[in-house]
Amino acid sequence: MRVAVKYEDRIPGDGMFVVGIDVAPGQYVCQTPGDGYWVRYPASMVGPVTGRHPGAGVVAVVIEPDDTAFDSHMPADWVKVPARRPRSPVPPPARTAKRVRTILDPDIPADTRKALQADLALVRHVRTGSPWSRYRSGQDGWRPQARFIVCVLAFIWLSPSIGFARAALLIGVLFGVLSVFRRMGASGRQRLAELARANPGWFLIDEDFDDASRALVARAQKAARRVRKASVYRDGLLDVADHEVLLPWEEWEIARALSKVSRLRAEQDKLVAGGLAEPVEQVLTPMRETLDTVVASVTGRVEALERYAAKVREADRLFLAHHQLRALADQADEYRDLLAETVRDDLAVSELARLSSNVNRLRAALEESLDAVRQAALDMSPRDK
Repeated sequence: MRVAVKYEDRIPGDGMFVVGIDVAPGQYVCQTPGDGYWVRYPASMVGPVTGRHPGAGVVAVVIEPDDTAFDSHMPADWVKVPARRPRSPVPPPARTAKRVRTILDPDIPADTRKALQADLALVRHVRTGSPWSRYRSGQDGWRPQARFIVCVLAFIWLSPSIGFARAALLIGVLFGVLSVFRRMGASGRQRLAELARANPGWFLIDEDFDDASRALVARAQKAARRVRKASVYRDGLLDVADHEVLLPWEEWEIARALSKVSRLRAEQDKLVAGGLAEPVEQVLTPMRETLDTVVASVTGRVEALERYAAKVREADRLFLAHHQLRALADQADEYRDLLAETVRDDLAVSELARLSSNVNRLRAALEESLDAVRQAALDMSPRDK
């Protein structure tokens, strides 16, 4: 049932409004000619959430259903964005590329980036409106039943010794304290959501790419995963280039370029959906050639990352073989004693010399492979670009 509010589709730019009485939850935009600020008052323990806009332009705010009030100090009115109605059940087009993981800007502050990386469901909610709760509702499906069972068992155990009334009071206080801690933990997650909503350029998601671009991004992510899984990477043998900087930057730069290409392609397709006149074709041709040039350049960058991952895997294979031969070389004394008991000493020396020679050759090959990987990392390093 729809609840009538004082301002249904437009909110005055200046004033304090009660959510659910004066204004309705939803997304609003303001075409402001100057500076201004606004404050949201969530019902939870998060506290006021302030937004500022220095200068002219279009700004947006989302009034959540659990907000209690909205305080606006803007030189223009807020206009409500109509909610998107679900379209008729038409099956989505089949994808020809693997889904890509959410990609974060490496310039995000380290603590914030780590928190967003650990909560990608929040990122998708900010961009797509997918289901999300500040309490991590996806993990809470079993908890109400478990709390009820614990409450019953505790009441049965405590009531004979301290009485029914005291047992009920103690259990009520316990669950009240747990609820407070739960809300305190949720406040940080909601602040993170507000921060992500205020900075939409911090991340790219799967929906930002068309099929062709999605395939290239997936290749780049696969190559980066191969590097991170390599033993020579985990053990710190690739110490020339800072991989914690190199790999995220490569992934981000590739994805950002391809997301722009995907957006421009979609705009072109939408523009010419009703037909294409000859003058327009003449204008679009160089634009399409530009996009093709960018895609070719990014493809070369992805292929370079894949070649680098192949070098790292080869070094990893040699690194494993090196460890295996070193383990055999450590058993040289046992082999010497065994050979001395059965054959002449000169044969034992010859066999051990051959084993040592194999270890030395493999060590040289490993060092040569690691040098090649280090040089490739330096060539790809963003500091050289």
